[in-house]
Amino acid sequence: MGIAPAGVELEMTGHHHLLTNRVPFGEGEEGEMDFGILADENHRHFGGGQTEVTVDLPPGEHTLQLVLGDLNHVPHTPTIMSEQITITVE
Repeated sequence: MGIAPAGVELEMTGHHHLLTNRVPFGEGEEGEMDFGILADENHRHFGGGQTEVTVDLPPGEHTLQLVLGDLNHVPHTPTIMSEQITITVE
């Protein structure tokens, strides 16, 4: 898969969404695998096609997961996502 900004329709591309401090993707809201990924403090969109970011999180334990979305922020079928990891910020 390649990376393309949101709104740009190119075959085999998408853009990243960083999910923080939530249940693993697909285990949350009913139908979240079929609709656009939310945009809030727990769902960060990189619609410009960014592949790097610095994220400031408060001290403590946090979960992180990447999900690739299409031009409309909808997950691909099959879903292209990382495993959820847990980190500790000191």
